[in-house]
Amino acid sequence: MKLRKNFLVYVILSKEFGGYMKYFKLIVYTVLMFFVTWLLLLVAENPIFTFNAFDNAFLNSHLNYQLSGLIIAALALLLTYLFADKCRLRYLNFNRKGRMEPSLLLGIKNGGRWENDAWSIGIIMVAIMGIVAFLQTFTLGFDFSLITLLMVIPLAATNAFTEEVIFRLSYVTMGENETNSSLYGLIMGSAVFGIIHYWGLAPNGLFGVLLSAYLGYFMAKSIQETKGFYWAFFIHFILDVVILIFILNVGT
Repeated sequence: MKLRKNFLVYVILSKEFGGYMKYFKLIVYTVLMFFVTWLLLLVAENPIFTFNAFDNAFLNSHLNYQLSGLIIAALALLLTYLFADKCRLRYLNFNRKGRMEPSLLLGIKNGGRWENDAWSIGIIMVAIMGIVAFLQTFTLGFDFSLITLLMVIPLAATNAFTEEVIFRLSYVTMGENETNSSLYGLIMGSAVFGIIHYWGLAPNGLFGVLLSAYLGYFMAKSIQETKGFYWAFFIHFILDVVILIFILNVGT
C-alpha cells in the first residue's frame, strides 16, 4: 500500500514538474531568440563580411548585412531544431494550401483558402508598404541604376528568408511544439517584428511598428494554417522587392 502511494506521488510530481519544464523550456528558448535578434541588429551595424563589390557604398553595406544575416538565420534554425523536439523544422517547406481561419484582424469573417485568397491580402499589403516606403524616402531623392535594380531580387530573397526564419518560423514552430494554442506564435511573430522596425529604414517609427506587427501576424498565421513557409516567404519577398527598390536607390 505504501509502495503504491509513493508511486502515485511520484507520478503526480512528475506531471507537475514536466509541466513546469515545458514553460521553462519555452522561456529559455524565447530568451535565446531575443539574443539571436540582438545578433541580427548587431551585424546590421557591423557585418561579418566586408565585400566591396560595387561602387555604391550603401549597396555593399546591405550585401554584407544580408550575407551576415544568413549566418544568424542558420543559428535560429539550429536552436529551433534542438528545442522543438517534436516539430523540428517541419514547417520549413513550400506548402501553400490550407484553410484560412476567420480573423477580425485580417477582415476574414467566414474563412477561405490560402491558395485562393492570400494574394488579395498580400497585394493590399504590398501596395501599402510600397506607398509608405516611398513617402519615407522620396525626400532624399532617387538615383536609380541598373546594378542596384538587379541586386534588389537576390537581396530581397535573402532578407525575406532571414527575417521569416528568425521572426516567424522559430516562434510558430516552438509554439506548436510546446503549447496547445496558436497565441505564442502569433504574438511573438508579430510583436518582436513590429518593435524592431521602430528603428528600421522603411517602414519605421510608430507607424512602422504597427504596420510591421500587422504584417507579422499575417505571416505567422499563414505558417500555422498551411503548415508551410510559402506565403510567409513569398509575400515578404515581394514586399522587400518594392521597399528595396526605393531604399537602395536613394540619392547619395
